[in-house]
Amino acid sequence: MDPTKMRMPISIRVAVALCALLSLIADQTSLAAERVAIATPSRGLFEFPVVVAMRKGFFKDEGIDVDKIQMQPAVAVKALVSGDVDYLLAWGSALRAAVTGLPINAVLGMVSRPLHVLVARPEIKTPKDLKGMIIGVDSVAGTVDYLSRVAVRHFGFEPERDLEIIVTGESSIRLAALHAGSIDTTPIDNAFAVKAEDEGFKRLVYLGDLIELPLSGTAVTDQKLRAQREQVKNVVRAALRGTRFMKQNRAETVQMLADYLRITPAQSTKAYDASINSFTDDGIISDKGVSLDVQLTKERLKLTKDIPLNQLVDWSLVREIRQ
Repeated sequence: MDPTKMRMPISIRVAVALCALLSLIADQTSLAAERVAIATPSRGLFEFPVVVAMRKGFFKDEGIDVDKIQMQPAVAVKALVSGDVDYLLAWGSALRAAVTGLPINAVLGMVSRPLHVLVARPEIKTPKDLKGMIIGVDSVAGTVDYLSRVAVRHFGFEPERDLEIIVTGESSIRLAALHAGSIDTTPIDNAFAVKAEDEGFKRLVYLGDLIELPLSGTAVTDQKLRAQREQVKNVVRAALRGTRFMKQNRAETVQMLADYLRITPAQSTKAYDASINSFTDDGIISDKGVSLDVQLTKERLKLTKDIPLNQLVDWSLVREIRQ
């Protein structure tokens, strides 16, 4: 036997053996983690509970390894149904798809009111100056498109008659389009809106003050909810922990938000303070909020059939977690 090993104190040998055992357990845990793909339409405040859960290790605590993938909402819905992604954060697009009969259910509500601000180029001094201007949105018939219509109607204009609506992309791209002058106004994520104000753009209205329309949540297919209910529950629990962390840890959340969206700490602080109350405490969107979203979808698609809310949302996992 090697004499150096014989001289090694027993406490050190025990420590070495313990480290080896813990390393083996960690390796086995990593191998056992379930890998899931979560689709998000863009970077922004609306998805931040999931970002926080990823950064703080809450998903790993639940045995989940997350790939967060950015894609257009319409594409993401198709990817969800085909199984190419497992979860979808585009609340509005998921709900609209469910209303039309696709087998999708929202299982977690993260943001109960819009987080968007209608911002405009500096030369637009008052809302009356919007007539004849161009509004940028992220996609056709998406939530941002709808919010742009709510905003301009609030000011007495009719979309597409008094203003032109064009697709330009996610919040950061729309902000760049404002700078370039290719659009004149856009509903933009509050975190980007505070940055836009610092750059000289004008805040016209906060959409959360105009309408109680759910903005963010997590949706899955009916089949996945049936076949992999425990995994879905773990994902929901991790995201709920993300929201709870945001609400209980202002300073760290502000820093993470600034880093994630590449804005200043002052801008992040302003965005956090203006938006944090729009995030749900319990992961449930009120029936009033869901019903409004459903009604708007039916009007847009000219549907008349009544659709029970329990065919569109399933809060049972959230309630189980709370218990």
